[in-house]
Amino acid sequence: MTDNQIVLMKGNQGFADRLQVLSHCLHYCILNNASICIDWRDELWGQEKLDFNDYFEVLDINIISVGEVVERLKNGSSVFPQAWTIKDIEDPPNPTTRFNKYNYTFENNYKKLKEDIIVINCDGLRTYHIDNLVSNIRLRPNISDIIIRRIGKLRLPYTIIHLRGTDRLNKKTIAESIEPAIEKYNKLPKYAKNRLYVLSDMKEMITLWREKFPETNVIFEDYTIYKIPDDEISNGMQGIHQLDEDILSYYSIDKHQINIDTITDFVIMCYSKWIIGNNEDSVFTKLSRFISKTGKRGISKWLDGYEPETIRDL
Repeated sequence: MTDNQIVLMKGNQGFADRLQVLSHCLHYCILNNASICIDWRDELWGQEKLDFNDYFEVLDINIISVGEVVERLKNGSSVFPQAWTIKDIEDPPNPTTRFNKYNYTFENNYKKLKEDIIVINCDGLRTYHIDNLVSNIRLRPNISDIIIRRIGKLRLPYTIIHLRGTDRLNKKTIAESIEPAIEKYNKLPKYAKNRLYVLSDMKEMITLWREKFPETNVIFEDYTIYKIPDDEISNGMQGIHQLDEDILSYYSIDKHQINIDTITDFVIMCYSKWIIGNNEDSVFTKLSRFISKTGKRGISKWLDGYEPETIRDL
């Protein structure tokens, strides 16, 4: 068991949101020689069965388990914010631990705190650092292998059309919802239209887009979320990542597969040269665009160096 200070990240919200906060925590650990514990067992990601460690590894920073954190607390270690009890820490992240008394944000200078255990949830400082997001995180080999098989048809460089549906429809029809992306597409220079791929959490959006722009390709077609009929998604349903276990069970959907779908889309967007969408840029888009600036050797580190084939025909 480590005697170092521990940063415990309690996950909630979307994938990119939690990556932002994780980057922020990793940065503190690197500067202050702290260990990290990452708890993503919350309803939105793990549903008490899955965790960060089922998908990712952390490099060059000591990583410990929630059980070890609990043992440290039982042996008298201090915690900050003080609202976090042993039970709060032992339990998966939940809505009650998002109350203000549980929130803390590191200062921008990441000055070391005096407490033994620092708890951060996803309502803290929203920032990210290219260096640790591409250098200190790896997909586990079994997850990396799945992603590589899925993106085998990718050819660099390319433009991603990212059509967000589900929780972003705002009572619009699907045709109305993709109009902003069409306007952005029409303004693209010719070289950015040379190789196009479309991503969406609604299959009907992809179908409609390809009817208008048949030159657009699909990378992977067997997403788990497509088991939910589009007409039900467009009828006021929450975002796919927000659906609880009972709803997923009704549609015979495996949360693990949804998580892999999410990671797949993120990797695809990080490899892209250009991204346009039908909504204001989400954190998911902003973060993938941020990583894409590192070039193909950025996100390829997650995949043990795998890079899609480059075809220079622009």
